[in-house]
Amino acid sequence: MKKERLGFNISIMGIITSGKDTQVKLFRDKYNLQPVETGLYTRNLLKEKSKNGDWARRAASKGGALPVVLMKEFISKEIKNKPKNKDLVFVGGPWLKPEAQLVVKLMRENNKKYFVVYITLPKKEIYRRSLKRKQDETVKDVYKVLDEEKIIKQRIKVYENQISKTIKYFDNLNILKKINGNQSIEKVHQDIEKALDYFKKLNKK
Repeated sequence: MKKERLGFNISIMGIITSGKDTQVKLFRDKYNLQPVETGLYTRNLLKEKSKNGDWARRAASKGGALPVVLMKEFISKEIKNKPKNKDLVFVGGPWLKPEAQLVVKLMRENNKKYFVVYITLPKKEIYRRSLKRKQDETVKDVYKVLDEEKIIKQRIKVYENQISKTIKYFDNLNILKKINGNQSIEKVHQDIEKALDYFKKLNKK
């Protein structure tokens, strides 16, 4: 059976531990979306024994985002190699404003519509989920490194100082919908579905 297509590209973003990866999995199969996994790319770089891997680890040890030049290179390649019969879903990115501007620019150049869903979460819940994940023995070591309490604080600081500018940029373009992540997976899913329905209406204009 032929799957429904969104007809536009999206980002499903969120603060750390907001459940964005879970939501992407739920929507990916339904709409036959091609994932652009910035988080997976980052995690692979953290394990890579290379100059870029060292660069990424230095940034992560300070709670920072991946160097912009590396992420821009990755995003450009993913957009250019997109299958013609699929729409893209950016998993957890673009995080920094220069990356976001690049995505918007490339979408416009290719005459493609693009929208963003952002999952919010209170600081208290971020700490609770992060510490719980750290204690879970089934979680990979690379996650545990990222979830050390000191690093959690730094990542929240990066969000407040830098990533919030990206969210504001998307908001000013009227392509953003914020979703309350402090509720059940099912309810978050329903709210994102409503946001996608709203975007579908905008896409027809």
